[in-house]
Amino acid sequence: MRTGSLPTRHVKLAAIVTMFAGMGAVAAADYYNKTAGNLAVYLGVLPAEMVQGHSPEHPEGKMHGGVPSAKRQHHVVVAVFDTKDGGRVTNAEVTARVAEIGLSQTQKKLERMAIDKTISYGNYFSMGSPGPYRIEIEILRPGSTAPVKTSFEYSHPRR
Repeated sequence: MRTGSLPTRHVKLAAIVTMFAGMGAVAAADYYNKTAGNLAVYLGVLPAEMVQGHSPEHPEGKMHGGVPSAKRQHHVVVAVFDTKDGGRVTNAEVTARVAEIGLSQTQKKLERMAIDKTISYGNYFSMGSPGPYRIEIEILRPGSTAPVKTSFEYSHPRR
């Protein structure tokens, strides 16, 4: 890994995650990734409708107890990498707190997800207004005594 920069695969992942959220790759490289402790954290937020068409037997149709039927639900997804070796973190406990700025927050465990032979973490949150939202992420790795914490500000893309 080059000093002061992230591996190319991390930037590509951020671009893919952000593309699904309706943003451009430039925004992904600068805005929806953070480094905290020895971790690189990538955030994606997708409307739940994007996975509502999957059959109940499809792995994405079963995630997190199934796609919520309520309107204005969003899938918050986090990919985590170790900045020391560039490896994906696959065995952490990840929690997110999502709140519209100035309002009460919802806290949920982000569940481990295996998609296309990679591991990420995610869950559904109600995000009905355009935002902005504050998304706080806590990552606890096995053997660690304190979680790594970071946060993002997120607003839905304008249509």
